Amino acid sequence: MPEQPLRVLILERFKDEFRRDLLPPHEFRTFNKENDEEMAKLIAETDVLISGAYKAAWRDPSGQHPKMIHSVGAGIDGLDLDAVPKGCPVCNVYGHDKGVAEHAFLLFMALHKNLPKLDKSLRKGDWIQEQPYLPEMRNRNLLILGLGHIGEQLVRWGKFLEMNITALTRNISDERAAKLGLDSYGTLDDLDQHLPNADFVAIAIPSAKETDGLFGAAQFQAMKPTSFIVNVGRGPVIDEQALYDALKAREIAGAGIDVWWQYYTPSEPIKHPSKYPLHELDNIIMTPHKPTYETMEFRWKFIAENITRFSKGESLHNLVHQGT
Repeated sequence: MPEQPLRVLILERFKDEFRRDLLPPHEFRTFNKENDEEMAKLIAETDVLISGAYKAAWRDPSGQHPKMIHSVGAGIDGLDLDAVPKGCPVCNVYGHDKGVAEHAFLLFMALHKNLPKLDKSLRKGDWIQEQPYLPEMRNRNLLILGLGHIGEQLVRWGKFLEMNITALTRNISDERAAKLGLDSYGTLDDLDQHLPNADFVAIAIPSAKETDGLFGAAQFQAMKPTSFIVNVGRGPVIDEQALYDALKAREIAGAGIDVWWQYYTPSEPIKHPSKYPLHELDNIIMTPHKPTYETMEFRWKFIAENITRFSKGESLHNLVHQGT
């Protein structure tokens, strides 16, 4: 079956990257600001929306458009699924697991070896004699929350570094645990009993009703004062105030945070990622949740292939929702 030309709407800054992978007969349209009125007009003339956001206010009153929605990443929490037009498929895409796991361990190692302070001090000629030796990751206890694509990569990193690994997830089987070579494993309900033994805690679970606020004041208090936490899952999994209070009181040694509670917008490009002054603390490393070049190259190819499949009436990859 030949491809049917589609009108594809994508964020302006992604257009040139994506155009390399999706060729004519499709027509490209772009948006810059997610103004509800403007987006509603664009959506009314759109067949395929490539976006991490979709609102009820954008829906075409006729209910005919869009005909397909494709997230630019794995998360679909920015999509109002109840507002998706009837019969409209919603797809997501992965390919970020290796890059995210690499970033998580970048944060762990920088925190564990006190890299920010070492760099700052040596720039002044201070060799920090009170810290004569640096610690290794080897033989430390790593607790991983989530065993999806990222969680599995975190296990592989931990194994390479000869760490003792415990993984907690919603569903775990002996067979899967054995395949990953886990030292111990359990469900998210077992979190509190494993925290006192953890030197490092890696969060790699999505934001959902049952996971938001999972990590709160009680969990920080259960951790060692020498332990570190890194969040590469979703910001709301950690209670925002609890993290700030724990770091300020030095209940834990430090945190590396790559996912947040609030993000910049086109209308507010300069914005702190938390309502608490985390940026004033010296025991946190803050990074802006950026994908790798390799991740995006994979994603654009995947999305382009899915759009081609849709235009030919073929089955779609990573179908996560169908409008009803």
